[in-house]
Amino acid sequence: MAEKDWEAFRASLKELLRDARVRKLIEQRTDIAPRTLARWASGETEEPDHKRLTSLLHALPQYREPLVAAIRKALPDFDVSLLTTANSLIEDLPVDFWVRLLETNARTPKNLHFMAVVNLIFLQLQSYIDPEHIGVHLIVARCSPPPSPDRPVLSLREVVKMKTHASPFKSPAEHIFLGAESLCGYSVSMCQANVVQNIQEKLWLPVHRVSGERSVAAYPIQRGGAVAGCFLVSSPRPDFFSEQLQYVLQIYTYLLSLAFETDQFYAPERIRLRPMPEAHIQHRSIAEFQAQVLALLQHDASLSQAQAETLVWQQIEATLLAEPIVLPQERRSNHDDAN
Repeated sequence: MAEKDWEAFRASLKELLRDARVRKLIEQRTDIAPRTLARWASGETEEPDHKRLTSLLHALPQYREPLVAAIRKALPDFDVSLLTTANSLIEDLPVDFWVRLLETNARTPKNLHFMAVVNLIFLQLQSYIDPEHIGVHLIVARCSPPPSPDRPVLSLREVVKMKTHASPFKSPAEHIFLGAESLCGYSVSMCQANVVQNIQEKLWLPVHRVSGERSVAAYPIQRGGAVAGCFLVSSPRPDFFSEQLQYVLQIYTYLLSLAFETDQFYAPERIRLRPMPEAHIQHRSIAEFQAQVLALLQHDASLSQAQAETLVWQQIEATLLAEPIVLPQERRSNHDDAN
């Protein structure tokens, strides 16, 4: 019988174990002792236990592909099908998280409910999605409520923005409207998730090209076939969204639906998104948001803070929809003419 070649696996493992964050993840997510890892890396253990190899791959999904390739140099028939996403998800969503989520959903007052649920979910997700602290952006965009029940939804608006392992959340002034020109808008309109692994390549999907972002995924937030908004994730690395990560993000999107009230979901036929202007144009109107809310509250004492904010956002949306839209092809043409 030919000798099994574990050298590639040992070299990969040695390299990974130099990173303290990787060692911490293995410690948190597996029962593999540091001494066992050292024996694997040194070759003192002739062949690692297959069940523990599977556990290691569960713990490090972002390194799964190179590790599997290295393992298969020694075990060509290594059964990757054992790496079920369901098992991984259970490991990465511990019981105490489920308890806190259910408690938050059930007991938080209505005016605090949305942010409390989203905050809890995002903080749980960031350690899984970004163990290397590369800075992944997480955004929830909500369907902009139309002024009357007989009117369609014309845009989405970012309501939560977070960069992993950075300042928790952005102020409302940094949030923009998204429409048919965006991946969020397209995903909501089609009621399906979409992933772009490299936004630098020629695309048929609409994508906002933001400096420092290389890959992006958008998941419509749904309940009973109706849509409340979109969960957008963007990474500074291309090809960031592995098949397993896409599955996990879909599960987190299901969890995010808990943050929304029933009346914030809209039937697909009511969603008629329009293109929204570029961010720098929007910021001119959004910068006046707080001043407009205060002026409205001063003018009409019957309004609550939430009602005044909704009315002002509707006014801003109407103003932005009236702006002329420069299509991407026109922007490129203008840039070429200028040069």
